[in-house]
Amino acid sequence: MRILSVLLTLACLTPSGFAQGEARQAERMRYQACIARTGEDPGAALQEAQTWRIEGGGWPAEVCEAQAFIALGDHAVGAAILEELAGERRPGMVAEERVDFLTLAAESRAAIGETGRALANYDAALAIDPSAILTRAGRAGLNRDLEDWPALGRDAEDLVRRVPGLATGWYLRGVFRLETGDLDGAWADMQAARERAPDRIDILVLRGRINEARRLEGG
Repeated sequence: MRILSVLLTLACLTPSGFAQGEARQAERMRYQACIARTGEDPGAALQEAQTWRIEGGGWPAEVCEAQAFIALGDHAVGAAILEELAGERRPGMVAEERVDFLTLAAESRAAIGETGRALANYDAALAIDPSAILTRAGRAGLNRDLEDWPALGRDAEDLVRRVPGLATGWYLRGVFRLETGDLDGAWADMQAARERAPDRIDILVLRGRINEARRLEGG
């Protein structure tokens, strides 16, 4: 689910080198078509990306290649390509793109259980841009899965502060408060999350968990 979110984000980007006129319109279109193809026919997208890379397509071709590997289920290979790209800071690559590459690499590592490497990628991305909301939400979600409640609490607080209109921060802080025994605070956060996203299943599940915790607390 989180990987899909990052893929959709990256699919909307145009490499800055292209935007600055360093490549032809045909190359911009080739990049966008290759990224789109990873969601439709990842095998064909991989062939296209590898051919383009051999032809001198540079790092945009490698980004498409990485996303094709991920879409095919080869998360480790895709993540390794993205990590290398983010570390090399290729010409024409801006900070926002490096953050996106590291975020997708983190989600890919997490998908195959490499949580330590996933957290390292999230940390590296947030060191570049602490305001990267998708990245922080992804790290918070991983910390929730790992039951690292202090780390979850810090990320959730940051999300609530930076994007109070987004349900995710309130939901994650509600989970943190529930797990640390603050049932009234958890309920308030759950309600705030429901106001922003009334149909989200995970928020409704959180409400049920809080009610059950209150029942058990009452004896």
